[in-house]
Amino acid sequence: MVTKIEIPKFNPKPKKFWHLKCVYKPLYFFEELLKRAMFDCRSCGQCILSTTGFVCPMRCPKTLRNGPCGGAFDGNCEVDNSKRCVWCEIYESAADLDRVKMLEKFQPPIDHRLEETSAVVNWIDGRIEGMHLAIKGNGPTIVQLINIAIHIIVYRVKKFLKSSKFWQKQESHYLGV
Repeated sequence: MVTKIEIPKFNPKPKKFWHLKCVYKPLYFFEELLKRAMFDCRSCGQCILSTTGFVCPMRCPKTLRNGPCGGAFDGNCEVDNSKRCVWCEIYESAADLDRVKMLEKFQPPIDHRLEETSAVVNWIDGRIEGMHLAIKGNGPTIVQLINIAIHIIVYRVKKFLKSSKFWQKQESHYLGV
């Protein structure tokens, strides 16, 4: 006897009233604007920023969501040695927020069908799990949210001030030799 297994078909259209242009498009626009400016987001549609210390793991050239690849050397990426390993940044940020334990949670593989969609709407519609504001439970929620906001601002300012200067490479083709 052959058992027929039905595979649910993926429906890219958001449920409820989110599909209305006057609701979804502005929500997606502001979500992406905020996440790109604050976290250098890559629009995967499956946001886990609160779990990874508010550093987007999709910036990793290998798009690893569950830890470093093992090829990083001295905190630099194995694919591009001029860049810092994203997972080193994630660990440092999580340590600053006292959230290192949260990095142990397994993250499901990326579903590329959700790229360039709103992670908030995907979470509300039940397409993804894990989009949450991970509050560790110490003190009032508003105080924790303020501390997280301050941490994010300080982290982004430090990263901006210490950004690598790609135009200062010491290679012969840049020097006109």
